[in-house]
Amino acid sequence: MASYVYRAEPLARLLKARDQVLRLERQFGPPHDYPQKMLETVRKQLPASRAVYRLECQTRAPKPNGGASVILRIPARNALFAEVTRIPDERNLASGVIYFGVDDAVNPTNRLSPNLAIPFEKVDVQVGDRWLPLTADTLGKLSA
Repeated sequence: MASYVYRAEPLARLLKARDQVLRLERQFGPPHDYPQKMLETVRKQLPASRAVYRLECQTRAPKPNGGASVILRIPARNALFAEVTRIPDERNLASGVIYFGVDDAVNPTNRLSPNLAIPFEKVDVQVGDRWLPLTADTLGKLSA
């Protein structure tokens, strides 16, 4: 297994994160919550008090797309990943990977998991051709 997984993340979303963690997300929208069949199957079996949350990643670093998003690098041996399920992304079998878990549905429309999260200090962000720890200071430099 690769030693890292990668994720393009909107810089604005990282700047808004009050608790300095990258949370797994829920998806809403008809006709299904998730484009992945396994996630949709699990979702349909849950009581209303529980929800499926996911983090979409890639096994190879994506190309930066300009200033709106940054590339994150997460160690594949992250503690959260040991608690959730990893499946290939059906939409990108070559390099896509989904991590998903079940957590409390705080309310019917909460998008972010209350418990499934990776602390920023366990994540690196690409700045130019270097990887730096994801900290408030690094985010400040990226947004300047």
